[in-house]
Amino acid sequence: MSTESLTKGERAKTVDRRQGLVLVVDDEPELAEMLVYALNQHGYAALVAEDGFSACRLIESERPDLILLDVMMPALDGWEVCRLLRSVPDEQVATIPVVMLTALGALDDRLRGLELGADAYLPKPYALREVLALADNLIARRHREQAQRCELERLRTREQLAADIQALLFHELRNQLMVIGGFSNLLARSDLGAQPLRTRDYLQAIHRSSDYLGMIAEEFQMVRGIEDGKLTLPLDRVDLEDLLLEVFALFRPLAQKRGVTLRLFKLEQPLAVQAHRAALKVVIANLVDNAVKYSSRGQAVDGRCLLDDDGWAGVEIRDTGPGIVPEEQELVFRKFCRGRTGTEQSRGSGLGLYVVRILVEALGGQVRLDSRPGDGSNFQVRLPLAEAAQSA
Repeated sequence: MSTESLTKGERAKTVDRRQGLVLVVDDEPELAEMLVYALNQHGYAALVAEDGFSACRLIESERPDLILLDVMMPALDGWEVCRLLRSVPDEQVATIPVVMLTALGALDDRLRGLELGADAYLPKPYALREVLALADNLIARRHREQAQRCELERLRTREQLAADIQALLFHELRNQLMVIGGFSNLLARSDLGAQPLRTRDYLQAIHRSSDYLGMIAEEFQMVRGIEDGKLTLPLDRVDLEDLLLEVFALFRPLAQKRGVTLRLFKLEQPLAVQAHRAALKVVIANLVDNAVKYSSRGQAVDGRCLLDDDGWAGVEIRDTGPGIVPEEQELVFRKFCRGRTGTEQSRGSGLGLYVVRILVEALGGQVRLDSRPGDGSNFQVRLPLAEAAQSA
């Protein structure tokens, strides 16, 4: 950097700044020159500002690794420069280390500097060796923090890129599954009396599978939106029993394959809640899928609607599987956490119950777990009753 680019009161030495750049702010030229010479000899580049306003301009344009800041200066003193620096929105600038240099030796003055955000305080006259030792420590810390910040930003960028690619893939997956599901539904509804029974079964299986995969894609999009704070779920009246029937029909082939019985206990009267239908379907599907996977051949999975006296309703999914030990019952709702019970074949991604909690809380509800090892698990989802149901 050349001196021509600096205004009056700002001076620079053309020294390689890769080891570190120090801004010396002092209105006494002799002291400033002495510090610059010592810093240059120590391998640091140095800039000089003779007043507070010049210092602020250089901090913004040059972003030094360290500021040696005199307190007693006309117009804009060191206290005010330090306060302005720490209030800058740009974190890279606001975290520049500051060493206060002053002839004021009172304890209150030192405390004031530290309270304003200074990293160290040196009373005049100071030893140059002490200044250089502080510079070494603070600049090394600054470089470590910058390296960590760069690595964190790189990881965030990579994570965002991966998330964008996933979102694109799931968006396309959902679109194609809608096409497959639509055509398979048309075929299933057409006159297949002349076709073999197996053909009809195949078409129904294709339709169920496309529905299930479409629901997974929908689940991904909803959870991503909720986590990012970009999605709120509009609430509507949802009939719980109809939704339970739909989900149980979806998982009946899987349950039959595993030798598990699905039992749905119906209510005598309809029961509706305030919820987002697609989100609630994802919640119930995850609970049923989990219950079927962790149940052994010959066991049963029960589903029923719940009604409380305090304006809440919901669903209960109960299995007779291995159960969950008490110390893991809160952990299973965390992302990528999987219980130690069950076989390896029943292990999932560790996202199912995390998705359940995220969506239920987004709907303004609660999810509860009651489980004992060897005695199965009972999951309850509680949501506000629909207005019409409350009036009735």
